Amino acid sequence: MGLKRVIRRVTNNDYLFTIATKIFAVLIGLIASSYSNRFLGPQLKGELGRISSLLSVVAVTANFGLYQPYPYYKRKQLPGTLDRFLSIFLLQFICYMGIGIIGATVTHSFELTAVCLLAPIQVLANQLSFMIMVEDVKFKNVIFFTARITNTVVTILAFYTMKRTILVSLALIVIGDVITIVMALIRMQRLPNPFKADLRFALEIVPFGFVSMVTTLMLTLNYRIDTLMMGYLYHVPDVEIGFYTLGVSLSEYGWLIPDAFREVLFSRTAKDDAVDEVTMSLKVNFYLTLMMIAGILVLGRPVIRILAGREYLPAYAVTVLLVAGILPMSWFKIIGTLLLAQGKKGIYLGMLSCSVLVNIVCNAFTIPLWGKMGAALASVVSYLAAGVLFLGYYVRLYKIPLISVFVLTQEERVHLRGKLSHVMQRLRHQG
Repeated sequence: MGLKRVIRRVTNNDYLFTIATKIFAVLIGLIASSYSNRFLGPQLKGELGRISSLLSVVAVTANFGLYQPYPYYKRKQLPGTLDRFLSIFLLQFICYMGIGIIGATVTHSFELTAVCLLAPIQVLANQLSFMIMVEDVKFKNVIFFTARITNTVVTILAFYTMKRTILVSLALIVIGDVITIVMALIRMQRLPNPFKADLRFALEIVPFGFVSMVTTLMLTLNYRIDTLMMGYLYHVPDVEIGFYTLGVSLSEYGWLIPDAFREVLFSRTAKDDAVDEVTMSLKVNFYLTLMMIAGILVLGRPVIRILAGREYLPAYAVTVLLVAGILPMSWFKIIGTLLLAQGKKGIYLGMLSCSVLVNIVCNAFTIPLWGKMGAALASVVSYLAAGVLFLGYYVRLYKIPLISVFVLTQEERVHLRGKLSHVMQRLRHQG
């Protein structure tokens, strides 16, 4: 009974459930990465990095950002909002599949063919994943966890039964997206007729959606422009891109905590500004993220040996450099949820675009000089720019002392210690 009560308390708390789910997903993902990295090797991993980066940019652009206004319209509590958005998304999917199939038949490039066929599926998966995050953040994490488990099982089977090929890794992307689509539709218990989509409503959200599309594109470019520039502009060898991709993947584990806060806050700020909750999230995130960074720095090299093999050790230097940008990027992730829910797309886009511009300019100078390490340096500079801009705007807008987003008050420390003590007592009682 004690264990059941602990599980119930975790699942009833959005933050604890989100963090717990992500931790389990990370552990499973590490197993999948071990098999995937060894299956592909640095060369094919670099090629996959180029294709997946291009796919992400195409999918974001084709999405047109029509899912981003959903929290704003949800706050208005208009009837039938969910069905109206879903029918538009399904109509988009049908149209894009037709365009994708035609594009795949006329192109003679493997990379372009893969993008044409996978982009429509990824567009719909991204749309439904965002909506279920707003509607039911806990179930969104269940979907995330289920997709990770499935990908891990398929990756292990591929490792032992298939020849080394990039097609397997591309198939894993499809599997995860299909799981997201199916589980989200089942949870929402809706499948509206796409041919009865409210086109007037679609036209109404197009201006909002266009800004959202550009915003999401800027966000994607901030993460992907380095790989695209290395692969398609400066022709950095795929092996080096493979090392860089692994380094980025390891450093992104430092975003586990801010991403958990971000997902919960998307649901909370869809109802009201929740400024106190955002500020508290920034404080707790600060300390937890520092702990996560320390863990990455200490365990990074042995983790690479275990999960990828000695041939990937050059990726550790990339990881060490990239962790410098984790904390400022977490400010952007957390504060950005509030701006999006408030409909302040222009402010959000303007500050994010500045970060992307910094990234592109820095990459133009650093990649020719230092290759993958130059790309990592450019990323850190751009992350710092984004974090400082968003944090500065937040503290000015709500007149919050800067120290208040880093230092816990005596009352908050007592409250957190009380909660921790309560949890420990329950665990001892359970033991």
